[in-house]
Amino acid sequence: MTSRAPTRLAWAAICRALAGRSSTRSTAAGLFLLLSALPLAAQPTAQPTAQPAARTGAAPRRVIAPEGAPAGRPYSPGVLVGPTLYISGQLGVPGSGAAPAGMDVQARQAMDGVGAVLRAAGLGFEHLVKCHVYLATMEDYAAMNAVYGSYFTDRVPARTTVQAAALPGRAGVEIACVAYADLAGISVVRPPAGSLPAPLGPYSPAVWAGDTLYVSGMGGQDPATKAVGDSVEAQVTQTVANITTTLKAAGLGLADVTWTQAYATRVAESATVDAALTRAFGTGALPPRGQVAVPRLPGPIRAELTFIAAKPSVHVQRLAGADGARGTRAGHTVYADAAVGHPVGTDVGAEVRDVFARLGALLAHGQAGLRDVAAVTVYLSDLADMPAMNAVFTEVFPRDPPARVTIQVQPQATERIRIALIAAR
Repeated sequence: MTSRAPTRLAWAAICRALAGRSSTRSTAAGLFLLLSALPLAAQPTAQPTAQPAARTGAAPRRVIAPEGAPAGRPYSPGVLVGPTLYISGQLGVPGSGAAPAGMDVQARQAMDGVGAVLRAAGLGFEHLVKCHVYLATMEDYAAMNAVYGSYFTDRVPARTTVQAAALPGRAGVEIACVAYADLAGISVVRPPAGSLPAPLGPYSPAVWAGDTLYVSGMGGQDPATKAVGDSVEAQVTQTVANITTTLKAAGLGLADVTWTQAYATRVAESATVDAALTRAFGTGALPPRGQVAVPRLPGPIRAELTFIAAKPSVHVQRLAGADGARGTRAGHTVYADAAVGHPVGTDVGAEVRDVFARLGALLAHGQAGLRDVAAVTVYLSDLADMPAMNAVFTEVFPRDPPARVTIQVQPQATERIRIALIAAR
């Protein structure tokens, strides 16, 4: 099913409707630094509008903001929809002193930020089911692992770790997580010993959170030989094999995958990664798949994949929107791939509006809307575009905005922005 992207008039109508949402924002936390601590561009004045339709039949939604966190930022520290908590990227920054803070300090700062959001939601680190760690340099991987692992006493969440081209505020690390409130619904998937490569850090292969399975980021090492293929195609093929092993241990198969994010270290190999992924899955089982280019991944791998899957009992619908926008509706959750903005001269704001217009149209196919967005990942080719992106983000989400991660990636062609999101009802 396809749909034409909204016109500028339709886009304006979307923004006016969004502006009427009621606010439940609390005051935010000084215990941690968020991306939104950076200076923002001047924000447009919201126009008075009628209240939009209520989220009929939707799960309860609540913005989570620790006491004392700065207000008036373009996104929320956390968003709780039903039992699932989406936590914005928490930064570890070097500070302004003559001697910058080391990774041990910065990783603790980021994890304390995650903990502050968890506590504000009445949860703890034992509720975490998946984390994404973005490093400014992979040389800090071991130091980050040492701090990160100290926050868990038993079960560790699934995790994906990549090196970003740059992080806001000259941060050395950014950590975003997903938590699940019902501990009885959380369990770790443990494939047979030796069937997967040895983990490079404190993370579980996959973790169940109710009917949703979060799979760690995986690379193309052969678990038997410990070798990594010379070609990126061979690496992707082995990666899918490793993930298939994990899914099988969970009682699932590739057809149950609802969302995929791919990372490649070489822009020129992006098409090869996508083609190898398509061949490994087969066209019938291929889920929506985003892909971005980053400078480096753990170890010698040149491609890394991270998946989300759902139990067969969950209704899954593949979504196709305008200009190649893709997504999946799994039960009451919609996953939208990283959509690319169409360049509009030098107007970054217009490019951001274009992305959200097409994402809004895609969500409509999944019986959701922008007001249901709980988490957004913004990939910028240049962090200098962040103020302009922030201004439009506030237009799109003027009340109770979603959680958010923003990182810089390697530029691909002329694009300046990619945006992925999760909407939950």
